[in-house]
Order: sequence, then structure tokens, then C-alpha cells
Amino acid sequence: MAGSAPLQWRSDMHDWTFLGVSIDWKGATARLEFNSSSGPKAVTAAGLMDLRVPRSLPWGPSVSVNGYDGPTKLHDGGYSLAIEMQSGDTIELRAEQIQMSEA
Repeated sequence: MAGSAPLQWRSDMHDWTFLGVSIDWKGATARLEFNSSSGPKAVTAAGLMDLRVPRSLPWGPSVSVNGYDGPTKLHDGGYSLAIEMQSGDTIELRAEQIQMSEA
């Protein structure tokens, strides 16, 4: 994403299962839901500016996370997060705030 540093993939989300995403357009929020070995998790973005959820499957079908980078502070004051799926797709979001929590 524009304005962010080169991706530094982290693996502590590795093998989490991506369940889905919900968006509150009026409220400018997005919620990404996952299952991990320790239970359900959620990534919540407030002040949502951009969300990309490609499903091209260049490496083949998968619902599992490979790694992620972020949240990364951007030059505009917002944050970016990139989640690489084991399908080869990368989910990207940009928002004023990004938090991870127990779902």
C-alpha cells in the first residue's frame, strides 16, 4: 500500500483460519474474523479508508493465513495492515485505527 515501509512478514497468525469480513459502510469500520489454535480472533479497523480482499488463488485454494505485516503507521497518520493468505492473495486495509482482539 502506498506510504508504507517494505513488508516485514510476521508469522504469529500463521495457520489461522480466515472466516470472513464485515463492513459497516456508514460507520467506516471493518471486522475480519479468524479462528486460531487458542480460539476466535478479530481484527477491527475504525476510520476505514481502504479494504482489498482479492480471491485470485494464485497458489491454490486455502482459507489459512501465511503471515502478516503491520499495523504500519503511514505518512497520513493512518495505519495499514497486510495479511498474506496461503492461497497467495493478500488482504490489505488502511484505517485510522487497527486493533486485534479475542472475538
